[in-house]
Amino acid sequence: MPDFPTCADELSLGWLQDQLSRIYPGSILEAFSLETIGIGQGFMGQLVRIQLNYQTHQVDLPESIIAKFASPKPETRDLAAKMNYYGREIGFYRDFRSAPGIAIAACFANEYDPETNHFVLLLEDLAPATPTDQVEGNSDSESERVITEFAELHSYWWNSESLLETSWTQSLVGTQPISETLELFLDSMRQAEETQRFAAYPEMQRLIPMLRPLFRMEPPPPFPFTLVHGDLRSDNIFFPRNGKGDFKVIDWQCAGIGQPMTDITRWMTQSISVEQRRKTEHHLLKLYHRQLVKNGITNYSYKSMLNEYKLNLVVTLLMFSMSMDDIDQSSERAAPLFHAMYSRLDAALVDWEVEKILRILPYLIPFMKLSTWIKTKLARPTP
Repeated sequence: MPDFPTCADELSLGWLQDQLSRIYPGSILEAFSLETIGIGQGFMGQLVRIQLNYQTHQVDLPESIIAKFASPKPETRDLAAKMNYYGREIGFYRDFRSAPGIAIAACFANEYDPETNHFVLLLEDLAPATPTDQVEGNSDSESERVITEFAELHSYWWNSESLLETSWTQSLVGTQPISETLELFLDSMRQAEETQRFAAYPEMQRLIPMLRPLFRMEPPPPFPFTLVHGDLRSDNIFFPRNGKGDFKVIDWQCAGIGQPMTDITRWMTQSISVEQRRKTEHHLLKLYHRQLVKNGITNYSYKSMLNEYKLNLVVTLLMFSMSMDDIDQSSERAAPLFHAMYSRLDAALVDWEVEKILRILPYLIPFMKLSTWIKTKLARPTP
């Protein structure tokens, strides 16, 4: 069994004192109280706010912190184990907390037991900053801020060899053997037919069966590559409120090596209303590309970026085609949130004529592998 708390009920005064003393020497914790948060925002774990009361009175002591634990649902933990979601986030806060290239919550403790797939994170409480309402969708100015910040992150880690030196950063694509992925896809297809999960989203329902040939092929490695968040959506971005708080990014369970457009496509198709995306999409993509060029990324043309954006629409469709039954969707907010994400992706698939891409993609993949190999040999990754 893990030698750390695996749920809120196992938190103790002594364990919290030990963790805080490492960062705030001389602090003496007197009592604490708990408040469950994040219901309907996160689906792979549990979050609680810990209110802290001290005997000592130091200026910099946090009044509250956030504890994050594995999901109580065994099936969700099994999915997390297959994709190494928990190991990724623990690795991120362990290895990249000092210089990730983007503002993140401070981490006070991170413990992980790979045998049971339980973990605990103690993180900075970002209040009064808050996420925006993903169901409602983000404003133009909020999207511009996110796009700019992630251009900074991606530039920082662009083709960085240091990403190749840690095991947890491996790409989510190809994490499982092809045979297992195909089996999971076919199971998901059967479940979707039984539940009519995509009946309200005609383009998704029509295109998902066309994904089947892709599950029989080894995908090419991402290139150019960078550190991607992997789940870039409104619920994971904290914005200042009334001039208070800071812009920071949370939930790094899907982080790893990936194409830069992985994050940008997720944001465009999950966090912006269909009308706003159609109005601002090219503006935001050009903003992102300009920021890359400003940061010295000059061997990545706008045309290449657009092609990768289209390919990542396929990847996003692939992600949603897989079974969602192992993700905790018990909250009232889950249904409208997934409807918003599905309907936005459905519209983007039509707008970008993704069917044409799917029809030729099985024939293109061998050439993409060769192209990636050539680019890798010619490139000089940055340290």
